[in-house]
Amino acid sequence: MKRLGGLLLLLVLLIPAATAATITISPNAIASGDTITVDVSDLPDGASFSLGIRGEFAATPGEAFAFSARGITLPFSLTNGEVNAYTRGTNWTELSAELPDGGSVIMRYNADSNGEVRIAQPRNIGSGTLSLVTLRGQAAASNIVADMTVLGTKQGPNNGRISFAIEGIEQGTATVSVYVNGQQALSRAIQIGSSPTTPTPTTTTPAPGGNPGSPGSPGTTATPTATPAAGAATVTSADGKASLTGTDLAGAGLQALPAQGTAPAGWSLSGNAYAVTPEGRTFNPSAALSLRLPSADATATLARFENGAWSPVPSKVEGDRITAAVARAGSYVLLVAAQAAEPTATTTMTTASPTTAAPAATTPTAAPVAPLLPVAALAILMMLGWKRRV
Repeated sequence: MKRLGGLLLLLVLLIPAATAATITISPNAIASGDTITVDVSDLPDGASFSLGIRGEFAATPGEAFAFSARGITLPFSLTNGEVNAYTRGTNWTELSAELPDGGSVIMRYNADSNGEVRIAQPRNIGSGTLSLVTLRGQAAASNIVADMTVLGTKQGPNNGRISFAIEGIEQGTATVSVYVNGQQALSRAIQIGSSPTTPTPTTTTPAPGGNPGSPGSPGTTATPTATPAAGAATVTSADGKASLTGTDLAGAGLQALPAQGTAPAGWSLSGNAYAVTPEGRTFNPSAALSLRLPSADATATLARFENGAWSPVPSKVEGDRITAAVARAGSYVLLVAAQAAEPTATTTMTTASPTTAAPAATTPTAAPVAPLLPVAALAILMMLGWKRRV
């Protein structure tokens, strides 16, 4: 019995413990210039991580605006990372960032016909402090949405604190969202200023009358007290590759995530995943989620993250985009048909003549050690027990 107990203990010690990351965000309300903290615990290396900071605030058309996060301190690094920014309700927007490695980024873009600007910058993000990240520009509407997202694969300490101060606006709302491995860990709307304000959603121009069967067509009222919208609104991800269209989108958003997890057999993950936010949000009628295809002739489908794996959902390819109806929030990704494995090269060897040198011997590739540890431990214990009996 003692030998059995020792064997079980050794096997338990050899199996890595699986723990879920814990995220907390505070406080619930701040004044301009105050600090927001995001405490992270038990976040393992290799986990996909996304931090979104979304500001919604009033502005005066034609005047300048600025929305800044100062002193963004990261306790770990993000490899294969991206910095994304998005604004709505502007004539033009400039992103400026001071990076932990001493570098800086400044990019300025004019808004499209919908008053939207999207900026995406692939970049590994080292641990340390981003001194200042600012979205500034000229307002074209009375309400501005400014969204910053950093994402990547986490490397470094499993526990730590992310902190930053929000500057540039006196009244409004900052929504901080954290996603780990494709699932929302926590999202919190933080009031900026002493008196609560309710940002007015910005919508695209309604389609006249709405076409039957289109996302903008009249449908069931979202809630008993809701006023049905006259047409469809559209929410776009910061990198511009994903959009959500529907008549029931108040407060909804799209946040880019590193795509990780298990794809169904015959499929592979393509590009970033996208989280329809906030968690628990439902859409009645369903909204249309659309992602850009890598090529016009791609064999593709959209998939939803469920129980640790990606499950395909009914999708329709139209031109260079693929669309699916979604009735609830969650993480979605583009799947493309996996390429057939390359045929294994076969080398035919002829018998060497007496004057020809024999082929050099090859060394087999070593088998991975980690999967054999429990077997080795069991063998050692059995040998010890056999020696005692002898």
